[in-house]
Amino acid sequence: MKHAIFILLICFHVVGFTQDYNAEGRLLWEISTPVGRSYLFGTLHSNDKRLFNFPDSVYDAFSRSESLAIEVNIFDLFLGKDPIPNRANILLDKYGKLYTASQEPTATYYGDEDGMPQFMDAWFQEKAELLNKSVIPLESIAQQTKAMEEIPFIEKDNKLNLLISEKQLMLELYLNGRIDLIDRLIKSGLSNNKEAYLKLIEQRNLQMADKIYNMALNKNVFFAVGAGHLHGEKGLVTLLRGKGYKLRCIALDYSEKPVNAAQQIKALQPFEVNQQMGESTLKAVFPGKPRTKIQDDLEEIGLVYKELGQGNTFEVSWIKRDSSLSLLQYAEILIASPPQSPYFYGELDDGTEFTQGLSEVYSQGLTWVRIIINKEFVVKITCSGGNKFMNSDRPNRFFNQVVLE
Repeated sequence: MKHAIFILLICFHVVGFTQDYNAEGRLLWEISTPVGRSYLFGTLHSNDKRLFNFPDSVYDAFSRSESLAIEVNIFDLFLGKDPIPNRANILLDKYGKLYTASQEPTATYYGDEDGMPQFMDAWFQEKAELLNKSVIPLESIAQQTKAMEEIPFIEKDNKLNLLISEKQLMLELYLNGRIDLIDRLIKSGLSNNKEAYLKLIEQRNLQMADKIYNMALNKNVFFAVGAGHLHGEKGLVTLLRGKGYKLRCIALDYSEKPVNAAQQIKALQPFEVNQQMGESTLKAVFPGKPRTKIQDDLEEIGLVYKELGQGNTFEVSWIKRDSSLSLLQYAEILIASPPQSPYFYGELDDGTEFTQGLSEVYSQGLTWVRIIINKEFVVKITCSGGNKFMNSDRPNRFFNQVVLE
């Protein structure tokens, strides 16, 4: 899995220039079918903020579509995986307080902490779920992983050099909609490994084109796939035309006043959870729709939400309470405090008692943890992220939006 995600970065990971989308760029395509219109949009797997000043035509196409189709269900892919590939050691001072010796943002698989919370593909998936649009993966996690793992190993140093030397150029090409030059840049980057291009791009294009063709016959869909899949004789635009569909490039334009679709999407509110548990109710507010995570061995149920661009993880889990154990005893069990940073006891405005502190579990690194209980349940709330997140007030703001009644 690690190699699969890392190879994706070779094609798409970028940080770059300050400019809006070129209106003549060839990223957004209208697909005319017997049942209506669908749209094909080339994405960039990055959370660079400059990418998210979307043209109104993109907002409009996304809003008009009944469903979103993406390469893979990215939130499910990362359900059990840390979005930060190399988590640095977070420092504690002599008083057990967090501090940072660096203002550098922590790098993630799809950008860093200074970018948007989600990278572009995850942004579309998150918005679609908040709008109650169906989200359909064009590939299963197993299919995508298999395609990546079959590619012969590429020297690590070559990967890193490519990331450093090409990332700004890739962003400039993308904002200008030059899918022809993006394709050329990808081919150049994989010139010593032609089988990688064949399996990463061409073979997957054939499979995705079949899926897109069939899906567009049944409903109006917004297809969001990497821009590297659009161009060429075996690119999605040509393949879909070969199947009889008419594709028209749509200008990436802006209006003086934001269109209704843009206003609607920008006004979307966080996802509120009201989970009934016996006679209790768990209320929580997540930035987006969380995933359910069950640990059968512990009889623990949890909700997990991840910001894959910035690398932050928010989780709320609960177990039935053993009435013989107190809040402080549960804290001893559930918060693995570093020796120099013990958890502390507190009381919320509504009178709820809690314990809170840093926890350090093998392979997970430091996380912030808060424990609240009532007569029925024990709720564990956790947050983790990069250097800036861990030293910010964001964990407390999330904790304060979780209530057990």
